[in-house]
Amino acid sequence: MDRFWWARLPVVASQGRVGVCGWARVACMACLGFAAPLRADEAPKPPQSLLTVPLAAVVGEPVKVRARGLRLEGVTEVRSMTAGITTSLLSQGKVSLPNGVPAEKAGDTQVEFEIRFTADLPAPTPTDMAIVLVAPHGETPLRLPLVAPDRSLVEEEPNPGFDKAQVVTLPASVPLSILGAIERPQDVDVFRIAAEAGQRLRVAVTAHSVGSLLDPLIAIHDSEGALIATADDAEGSRDPQLDIFVPRAGPIFLVVQDANDAGSEAHPYRVAVELVAAVSFVRDVAPILQRHCVACHGEDKAEGAWRADSLAALTQAGASGADSFLAGNRGASEALVRITSTDADLRMPLHGAPLAAADIESIGRWIDAGLPFDGVSADTLLVDQIPPPVHPAAPSTYAALPPVTALAFTPSGDLLVGGWREVLVIDPASGTVRSRIGNLPEHSSRIALHPAGDRFAVAGGVPGRLGEVRLFTLAGDLLRVLAPGADIVHDVAWSPAGDRLAVASSDATVRILDADTGTLVRSIDGHRDWVLAVAWSPDGSRIATGSRDRTAKVFDAATGTLLATYGRHDAPVRGVLFAPAGEEMISASDAQKWDRWKIAEATHLRDTHLGGEVFQLVAAGEFFAAPSANGKAHLYKLQDGEKVREYETGTAARLISVAASVPADLVAAGTQDGRVVVWKLSTAERVAEFPLQP
Repeated sequence: MDRFWWARLPVVASQGRVGVCGWARVACMACLGFAAPLRADEAPKPPQSLLTVPLAAVVGEPVKVRARGLRLEGVTEVRSMTAGITTSLLSQGKVSLPNGVPAEKAGDTQVEFEIRFTADLPAPTPTDMAIVLVAPHGETPLRLPLVAPDRSLVEEEPNPGFDKAQVVTLPASVPLSILGAIERPQDVDVFRIAAEAGQRLRVAVTAHSVGSLLDPLIAIHDSEGALIATADDAEGSRDPQLDIFVPRAGPIFLVVQDANDAGSEAHPYRVAVELVAAVSFVRDVAPILQRHCVACHGEDKAEGAWRADSLAALTQAGASGADSFLAGNRGASEALVRITSTDADLRMPLHGAPLAAADIESIGRWIDAGLPFDGVSADTLLVDQIPPPVHPAAPSTYAALPPVTALAFTPSGDLLVGGWREVLVIDPASGTVRSRIGNLPEHSSRIALHPAGDRFAVAGGVPGRLGEVRLFTLAGDLLRVLAPGADIVHDVAWSPAGDRLAVASSDATVRILDADTGTLVRSIDGHRDWVLAVAWSPDGSRIATGSRDRTAKVFDAATGTLLATYGRHDAPVRGVLFAPAGEEMISASDAQKWDRWKIAEATHLRDTHLGGEVFQLVAAGEFFAAPSANGKAHLYKLQDGEKVREYETGTAARLISVAASVPADLVAAGTQDGRVVVWKLSTAERVAEFPLQP
């Protein structure tokens, strides 16, 4: 690709779209073939939707939508599953493929339909709508994001250069969604935005991650056309993001195009644009310090006698005696001097990659502004003040199957599975993905269903960088983000009353949180290493934990007082459960067994070996299930620990997660190599096996 693509903009602006001279035209010979007829016992495949155009619908006036995919020419009905929104089928049939793109990626059939908004539309407006395309041989679901008219802009052609740029007016304090498409090869879309010097501009593209063929490339130019910044791919995604400070007053220009100069009707995009006026400590500065500084300058390790884990600490001098941050003076702020040093022995982070220019400028602007503080208090840890992140979208497909570390059944019998940056809602009988719930970190450690069955918690994070718990409704609406931390959260459990959550983390603590407000009720210390498992007693009065320090413990939930320590596992403890009466514990470990022990004296009662490491214990009615690394799942009675049955995978696959549902009569296990196996709970009959792939 021509990486000096911005040099074309003045030419495009003055002359319109011009083809590149000297391009060779390549002709392809098509070979005529015949499709093999279906066997008598082979059912026709159901339709499959791959992409919607546009990528979102503006609430208000009727919107025409095109869904591209496979076998859509037989669709007879477009059904809205969202209250207040109706749909009507307009047309269906074959559609041409972009040059060189296979049907499996672009879709060779298309359905066009219209959506209308009625007076029954709920308030507040849903963030997306559910749609089902119905054909004689099956159905395919899709979800279409919804955006408010005052927070959206539909791209209008022609807008190929600075002099024809489409004018954008940004709403105050909220992102604007620009809906457009790169409809032809070498097309560029240009947008003009009014901005002031020092304002922060955030741009995030959604395209490739939701099925668009677009490989987005974005750039920002100043009022003279000079390039300010450009972005191609984001971490783990082809959809780029930009976060910059506007260097001077006057309009700026946002340019969107395909990184390979491709373009077609299957190249739509959605761009979120936001201008933030003032520097914020908790939003702009604290995340940088937490990400790059706290690991070496925190409570556990304070190199140079300096800590960076709270405002009160980081504004103090370290061993050098110099002011770490001096209001209004970048040159006298020792921390910034060290961050920007060219001397490898002085520059911070020591032995790490230098901070990005945008991060350095954020810290510099905070110093220039006089170190303003908009957090909870100067003594509160940074990690407890930083706003929860908006995570990158999950990829449309996974390049490699992720380990299946988190499973749970819904009351209706659907299976919730932790994927890559998302939770997948799956039909356990077929492996069909019903919906995808995003805005999650890379790794999901555990999924816990609320006792009422109307919401669920997802624990996870990014090892060494982030830990959190996110609460969702069963429909996928985010309720709140709890327990932010600097390392991954391993387990989460609802209290029997459903009003509190126990969160087990890599910081060797268990935090009890109010489920409605996220307020910290109590922090329980007692382990020397990661807490890997947590469970409540049947009456909610005690909490059990399992840790990498090879112990299982029981604490008083009201006071945090340690009641018992069991140390016979001699391996990391990954699962804990209370027996029904609440006086005995079951704990499982990498020692390939689970132990039953009496809480009062922490005395061993019995143990059962499973032939492989045991990664989890899950209660299901009067039973509990355990997955093991030898490729088998096991079911036992909670009352006495007697074995009920085994569930065979038929392979040596390491089972690392399990879920069971008595009402659905199902048990499911997840493997290290990215597969899910489902059996009948009552008979161990194999129901399905499928890869964890959207």
